[in-house]
Amino acid sequence: MPKQRPSTLEGLLILYARRFPIRRGKLRVIDSLWQPALSDQCTHRVATLRHGGFNMSCDISEMLQRQFYFFGTYFLEQDILSCWNAAAKGAKVVLDVGANAGIYSLAALASQPDATVHAFEPTPEIAARLRATARLNGLEGLYVHEMAVLNDNGWAILKRFRGDLGTNEGMNFVTRDTGASDAERVPTVSLDQFCQDHSIDHVDLLKLDIQGNEYSALKGAEHLVEAGRVGTIFMELNWAESGGGETCPATESVQFLTQAGYLFSKPGKRLNWARAGDWLRSLSDVVARRART
Repeated sequence: MPKQRPSTLEGLLILYARRFPIRRGKLRVIDSLWQPALSDQCTHRVATLRHGGFNMSCDISEMLQRQFYFFGTYFLEQDILSCWNAAAKGAKVVLDVGANAGIYSLAALASQPDATVHAFEPTPEIAARLRATARLNGLEGLYVHEMAVLNDNGWAILKRFRGDLGTNEGMNFVTRDTGASDAERVPTVSLDQFCQDHSIDHVDLLKLDIQGNEYSALKGAEHLVEAGRVGTIFMELNWAESGGGETCPATESVQFLTQAGYLFSKPGKRLNWARAGDWLRSLSDVVARRART
């Protein structure tokens, strides 16, 4: 879609979101004023992202896409994205598991334009939008795979979920296929099998953000991980409520990577590598890297 000329207020909001140095309260201001700022009733815009100057078609009535348009990035994960950008420098193969709109894929290519990025997104319309973004920007190194990453190849049920407030379009997840006739099924793949099929010998950078299925994805990459063929991992930590008796995806993932010789750090400008411990429980995201011997 062609770029639409923003109204004066809309342009000021973009300038405020991207240039004003104080972060506190910014998102609340944008969420309060974006509707009055529209020059018409159309909520579709083309965002120019901070990452590589790439363009992305956005529906700014949606929370995540509104952040892309006004801030040029995912505002709530801006610090993690900066850390990811630095980690992507020099990367040849990047796997973005749970890609959603693809902001991490785009950020990796902005940092390392000749990288090959494989983005995995099981929700059909979101995957289609990411393919459109790749075409819009001529990104031949970005491959979009409309499938979920688990511990084996097969099928899963796509569960559509917009968060407790119903405003977050990026929280769909998958569960095991129970054979229900009315279920929305999506294909699954293990990273071991995927890399074998695509002749990928080493993964330089891996992102796992799949709503509690991170451990299953890691199990599906067991041969890669044990052979030392996965470099840096950015992973969401989904901690289970204590005392609930359920398995904890974050605990299982951390234990798996610890046994494989990985150290951990909070994402940031400076990565301070340490062994796993209770300090991880304060984090919702972590960076992992195999300890150097």
